[in-house]
Amino acid sequence: MKAVSISPQDLLSIFLGQKTTLTIAYTGQLLIAANKNDQPHLPSEMAGAIVNIQENQLTLVSLVHPFKIESEAQLFEVDNQLIQREPVNWFGPQALVIEKKMSDFAKTYDGPRAKNGGIPRNYIPNEIAEPIILSDRYWQTYAQFVNDPDGSFAAQIKPMFD
Repeated sequence: MKAVSISPQDLLSIFLGQKTTLTIAYTGQLLIAANKNDQPHLPSEMAGAIVNIQENQLTLVSLVHPFKIESEAQLFEVDNQLIQREPVNWFGPQALVIEKKMSDFAKTYDGPRAKNGGIPRNYIPNEIAEPIILSDRYWQTYAQFVNDPDGSFAAQIKPMFD
């Protein structure tokens, strides 16, 4: 797949569904990555999303599971086997719905508890637990690409399941 590296701020804007433009002679689907940077709490050298680009306007197609991208070339090729599309935009409202379903389930749950007070995984319905597990995996990987000199970003990432 064709790819391009952009600023991490622009990548986050895409994740959030904000209008983003890119001046490039390309039309179609494109893998977008954050370019190398040292700005705190922003991703660096990370593939992040597939977008559709038409007349320099970017539209989010899907997030991809983060992986390392080192190229600063205007347009470059990435092996399609490296690209794993995420089923959810973990920065968008769909992620909030997933969290709310888990929260609602936890409020009404009256079964056995783990030693730490949590609900054992085998008591959580798959339709609630599986998206949470995917979210945990995404954020754990994403955090590896974030410039986090003081560890404060990583400290905010609290997986639901170990």
